[in-house]
Amino acid sequence: MIILKNTVISFGVIIMNSTKFWVFIIIITFLVAIIVVAGVKVHLRHNEKLYHVVHQKIKETALKCYLEGKCEGNITLKDLYDKEYLEIVIDPVTKEEMDQNMCIIYINEVVDFC
Repeated sequence: MIILKNTVISFGVIIMNSTKFWVFIIIITFLVAIIVVAGVKVHLRHNEKLYHVVHQKIKETALKCYLEGKCEGNITLKDLYDKEYLEIVIDPVTKEEMDQNMCIIYINEVVDFC
């Protein structure tokens, strides 16, 4: 009878420890998932800011070209390179040269991409 009582207690402790273990595993899993999601969001936001800076530089340079009267209608990055308004622009994420055929337009005193 003592053996059965000890076995039941022992079995109860194992079940309780197992339950605590799984609760711990679930909590750790949720924490890791939250950290990963937050990290991905920060990374994507950082890339957006990098592209914003490069696009702003291109737009400002194109605006200067339009205001000086050397550019009309739709232009491309290649046009800005050829007119020496801009040096080669590097993609901040891939570290490759940006597409020279990127179209830029000036409408109502606003420069935007086509």
